[in-house]
Amino acid sequence: MLSNWRVSGGILFFLVYLSLFTGQVLAAAETGEYLKYQEPQPATSSWFATSGYILSLLLTFLLVLGLAYLTSRFLGKRMTSGGGFGSGKIYATLSLGPNRAIYVIEIAGKFMVLGVTEQNITMLKEITSLSDIEQLKATQNIVMPPEQFSSVFQRQLGLLRKMQKKSPDTFSSDTLEFREEEHDTDSRKR
Repeated sequence: MLSNWRVSGGILFFLVYLSLFTGQVLAAAETGEYLKYQEPQPATSSWFATSGYILSLLLTFLLVLGLAYLTSRFLGKRMTSGGGFGSGKIYATLSLGPNRAIYVIEIAGKFMVLGVTEQNITMLKEITSLSDIEQLKATQNIVMPPEQFSSVFQRQLGLLRKMQKKSPDTFSSDTLEFREEEHDTDSRKR
């Protein structure tokens, strides 16, 4: 009985739909106005409306930039807070192979030596000696002199050039400017 009501209600809804919406289309088709061509009208806009539109776009752009700046500052402060543990810092790293290393870290005011593998992290020692802590902090604040940085940079750049010569397909550059710069630096070395 319920299915009979559904079928009769569906048919009634379809008939009401046909009578309301198809009548308008048929009436428009009978008068011939339905497919009549109309010339497009030229767009009329004043200088004032155009400048207002450009100004609103500029203000929207500035608003988005301001919100992006505020969001990055807010998230930056939240991310550097360490999630409630205070600031964490890595003072030294010693790689022992693939996925194995020893780290000297400071977190929540405690200095620890950690052994890290792919499966777990183990605290090897907690550093409590004030002299050792001061020595760690002193080594962290040492800045490399520009001369030493330059020599390290030149050495690394030389190693990259050797790699480029060994496998030119991987490290190729098709630009003429790059070739000229490379030729100039090679001639300066000699």
